[in-house]
Amino acid sequence: MTASDRSTPLSRAQNDLLQTLSARWTMHILLALHAFEDSRRFGEIQGDIPGISNRMLSSRLADLESSGLVSRHVAATRPVTITYRLTDLGQQVAVALNRLRDVAASSAKSQ
Repeated sequence: MTASDRSTPLSRAQNDLLQTLSARWTMHILLALHAFEDSRRFGEIQGDIPGISNRMLSSRLADLESSGLVSRHVAATRPVTITYRLTDLGQQVAVALNRLRDVAASSAKSQ
């Protein structure tokens, strides 16, 4: 990234994505989905994130889906089965978040 890239205003899409990522619990959800290669059901995701409410998880998953980070699949079973998985963009973001988490962990160890 050059200095001129950093001074260029963000596009609306870039700004929207950063707003989504900055919302509470969003990074936890992305990391929880990234930890598994398969699709995850709502209850499985919630079990991986202590303290998140049903309502908040539902809201954040909807935001992530509309941002193109998570895909939602509804299977015509009885009862209906809904699963979530990271999109390609979501995978890229989750990899970057894992790197940030590693930097934070090594920073905490050195202090």
